Amino acid sequence: MKPSYVSYLHHQAMDSDCLNLLPSVCEVLADSTLLLHDDTSLEKLLDYFKELIVRNDEQYLMQYQPYLLQFLQSVTKLQTVDPSVFSFSLKLAGLLAGKEHSFTLLEERGVLEYMFQPDSWHTLDLWKNSSVRYGWLQGLWSMLQHPQSIHFFCRNGFLKLVLHLQNDNGHFITSLTGQILAHILNTVMPVVLSNSNNTETPNCCPVNSEFASVTEEVMTHVAASLASQEQAVIVPALRLLATILTQCTEPLRRMFWKHVVGPLELLANVQDDSFTLPIIAVLQAVARSPVLIQPDCRVETLMDIMLFSRSAAESVQCAAVILQMEDCPEVFRRKATDVILLPLLCATASPLQLHEPDKLNGHISRLEKQLSQKAFSVCLLTQSLSSIAEHVCKKSLADIPVQLIASAVIKLLKICTGQCPFTLEAGTFPHLIGCYKVQQCSIDLLGGLTVYAESMDLIEEAFVVLLQYLQCPDSHATVLKKTHQATLKWLSICSPSSDLWKMVIHELFQLMKKHVCDARWEVRDSTLEFITQLTADLKGNSKYTETLHSSGMISALFTSLSDLEGYVQASAMAALGEAVTTFDVGSNVQEKAVTHLLSILSQDTQSFPHRAAVKVFTAWLKSPHCCTALEQSISSVLLLGGNDFDWEVKVHTLELADVLMDRSLNHCPCHFQKIYTSAENKCIMQGLTKLKELGVFEFLFKCLSDCDRPVSQKACSLLLKLRTLMREITTTTDHKVLTLEICECSWNEEMLHRYHKNRDALEINWVKNGDNASCRDMDGADSLNGSPKETDLCQILELLDLEKMHHSLSLSSDHVINSPQSLMEDILFMTKESEENLADCY
Repeated sequence: MKPSYVSYLHHQAMDSDCLNLLPSVCEVLADSTLLLHDDTSLEKLLDYFKELIVRNDEQYLMQYQPYLLQFLQSVTKLQTVDPSVFSFSLKLAGLLAGKEHSFTLLEERGVLEYMFQPDSWHTLDLWKNSSVRYGWLQGLWSMLQHPQSIHFFCRNGFLKLVLHLQNDNGHFITSLTGQILAHILNTVMPVVLSNSNNTETPNCCPVNSEFASVTEEVMTHVAASLASQEQAVIVPALRLLATILTQCTEPLRRMFWKHVVGPLELLANVQDDSFTLPIIAVLQAVARSPVLIQPDCRVETLMDIMLFSRSAAESVQCAAVILQMEDCPEVFRRKATDVILLPLLCATASPLQLHEPDKLNGHISRLEKQLSQKAFSVCLLTQSLSSIAEHVCKKSLADIPVQLIASAVIKLLKICTGQCPFTLEAGTFPHLIGCYKVQQCSIDLLGGLTVYAESMDLIEEAFVVLLQYLQCPDSHATVLKKTHQATLKWLSICSPSSDLWKMVIHELFQLMKKHVCDARWEVRDSTLEFITQLTADLKGNSKYTETLHSSGMISALFTSLSDLEGYVQASAMAALGEAVTTFDVGSNVQEKAVTHLLSILSQDTQSFPHRAAVKVFTAWLKSPHCCTALEQSISSVLLLGGNDFDWEVKVHTLELADVLMDRSLNHCPCHFQKIYTSAENKCIMQGLTKLKELGVFEFLFKCLSDCDRPVSQKACSLLLKLRTLMREITTTTDHKVLTLEICECSWNEEMLHRYHKNRDALEINWVKNGDNASCRDMDGADSLNGSPKETDLCQILELLDLEKMHHSLSLSSDHVINSPQSLMEDILFMTKESEENLADCY
């Protein structure tokens, strides 16, 4: 049976059930005496109707339509109605009216006229409810898909109401008005143009007198709003303008820009930071359009105002947004780069290598004044440093002066520790000493600079300042973590054969031994994570391995396994796990590590150490240097991991079982060739027998019936993988050497039911075919109480219907909870509760 046909049958059955429930649902929703306490069911039901329309399922939509139409007509006659139900009705009416034949039907019956003319229901006092206003807009948005609906919109003067909602307090409402207006403008403009040129435009609405005024009315509204004195009017107008410039076509964008550029320039000179991002959004939109190439567009003038005439903080913010623009024009990129770099260069008295120094004189003087004040300087520097770091990685700055930036950031890091004298022209900056926010942003930037080859010239200076921060006892925990990350990046570009590299590694281990004993658990944790990453990056480097073991670091890692903080314990295990897999570690260290981890897995009560322990065992098992002690302990790990109270530990243990299965079977050179001789079958059966002896199969079946879905799902996947292999082995091998005592697997009732049901069906088939010997074999495998006892593993795998089980497990509960049938039942249940409560009042 094809999946598409199965899906069709599933939808058919589900839609049939929904059709039976729909009349009752419509009836209770139209009953104004019943209250619906949760409107999320209505939204999900609306999504279902949308899905029918997207699927273009006319058959079911036509079956539903009479009930939905009757419901909407009932709503038009109500004297009182719940706002959530009325909002749903508006959205539903608009959704149905999006199809031309439904639009005609709804219009003929007066539903559209009533629903979308707020004057029709003003006595119900619903408009003040924001959900009703949003429902009205959403209904319009869904409806405006064909010429009839556009005429309906213009004929009824809805444009004025949509423009009025532009200043609504609700962000979702104002955002939707922008989408509707852009759509309307795009629809009517070709008609207006074709009318003025005496040509016909295909697939457009016929010429209508209302169309000609639409564009003019919207332009006038935007320009007037920008000239307003009220912030609540200006900001929505800027957002609408950005939407129009982004979504509308030419010549609309050019017309709008010409109409608003004057008010925009005046607005840009107003020192109000609430306008900064909306104006930049407008500039981003126009920069991506052909308007930019017009000779009198004045976009660059407006950009200069935003970058150089506002406060330093706003200028940096503007510059950061400009640099994020896709295909940013080069002229904008150069200006924004200057503004982004200035706070860092001024704070460190570095040379100013600027693209347009003439335009920055006034800006620099304001910037230096703000840098001398603690409240402003920290904000400015963190903004500048973060933006530079982001764009350094993307290489999106114009002509990046890498060495200048690196020298400046190293100098700033020294200033923050009091190691650099304050002889800056702007004054002294003692407030930067110990400022961890500036420190961590600076270190992030220093690490990011390693992507440039020019950074090699400053590698020694970089390591000096990084080691100074690691040595400083007052360094903030977050700063230390950032320093670890930056150190890894600088080590990656440093030659392991150099004296500098050897010196840094030696210094690092001396410092790390101190840090793993720090009083702050965050420092201990980040230090252990750093050691883990460092060991992984330098695995195979004999010099590093030698230093790791001679420095006493291994002993410190063993000590950290006893840390009282679970996070630190887990990180210590990961670090030790990496260290143990290095060359020449010694079998005694490996055995000691295995013993410690098993002890934690069996005795500790915290989840994080347990998860880490199993993951380390799995990593060791993958390693070509897997030690004897680990192989001898696998059964214990499976047993402990399978009995753990934490489901993630069980999933990690199943991952270990997966690796173990591959490892045991990969010893056979024929594995995965899918063509097996008798000798090769014997090799694979030996591997499977070993897995049985280790307890892998019992563990898998136990996890299959686990109450946590991710556990049972993973176990089912592994059993399917095992079954595939068993099927591929030829019948020359005696499978019955692999039998399982199912009672040991703690099967649940569902699994036993599946087993018996499929076994009975198989027995009936054997009897029909005269295979009485197979029936006797299966009967002999059952215990007196009817539960399977010693049973062939292949038979179990075939009888459990694993594919169906895996499919069921792969489905989340949403497929039931959010099904249309379930939603309708929820609505009926909620209204029934409301009815019972109403009866109690009497």
